[in-house]
Amino acid sequence: MLPILEVKDLKKHYPVKKGIFGRTNGMAKALDGISLTICKGETFAIVGESGSGKTTLGKTVLRLIEPTSGSIIFDGVDITQLGAESMRQLKTDMQMVYQDPYGSLDPKWTVGRTLEEPLRTHYSLSAQVITERIHRILEVVGLTPQHALRYPYELSGGQRQRVGIARALILEPKFIVFDEPVSALDVSIQAQVLTLLEDLQSRLSLTYLFVSHDLSVVRYISNQVGVMYLGKMMEVGPTEALFSDPLHPYTQALISAIPEPNPDKRSERIVLSGEVPSPRNPPSGCVFHTRCPKAMPQCASIQPEWLQISENRYTACHLYTN
Repeated sequence: MLPILEVKDLKKHYPVKKGIFGRTNGMAKALDGISLTICKGETFAIVGESGSGKTTLGKTVLRLIEPTSGSIIFDGVDITQLGAESMRQLKTDMQMVYQDPYGSLDPKWTVGRTLEEPLRTHYSLSAQVITERIHRILEVVGLTPQHALRYPYELSGGQRQRVGIARALILEPKFIVFDEPVSALDVSIQAQVLTLLEDLQSRLSLTYLFVSHDLSVVRYISNQVGVMYLGKMMEVGPTEALFSDPLHPYTQALISAIPEPNPDKRSERIVLSGEVPSPRNPPSGCVFHTRCPKAMPQCASIQPEWLQISENRYTACHLYTN
């Protein structure tokens, strides 16, 4: 499959200000050298604990946040080199669905007004054509044309998230970033939304970057998984291979924490000690070594290389350099 998005050595560092004069006193490394490739038509999931940089990565690849350095190649074009107008035109191909379906919608606007806004921003269309497209996209996401007259407070959580998906789809994009799209929904509604996303991807040939901390959801919906920790990528691989045989100790710990529905089947839980360090002052060497149960002396001083272990399996760990 051809890649639709290639991220190379992407960094996002935030200056840390101190004192009444706001002098820069160090940098917080939200992203620190991220590289990944997403092929057309697939779902690439990003997982990791809170503070690992997942959401920052999703927003940066869309240039909702400007990167510090690195390249973001979308459909063969390095979008970090594009000006404001070129980037505005490209936004029709790249969209985002946010975590909070209520907070991402203007409570003063009807659903119809919400869906009308991107069409009027990017295209010159008649009122009739706009209305027709709004009604059609509402039906695509499982709502009715009558929902165009409602306000967000009149909708359920699942319906609001469907409106958020409709807003992303109405410009007919190629690529969508989902930032924890089902974490705020009840479990039964989560299943409905995930099924909808799969159906839309198949029907419309969409590509997803799916940010989530829920590994069960990730295993269900994704083709590839990237595991992030403290702004760095720990491991990348096909979903089933990564879940059945995780390479990195951090991935192993995350997967061991997945609840086991079968009470007769017990798996050993790997409990990580301590908290995630601050991105302002990350550990030397491997950033995970302070919590790693398999840490070796070189982990504290030498940053591990990004290694290909097998076909489509990559990790950054000294366990595989000896």
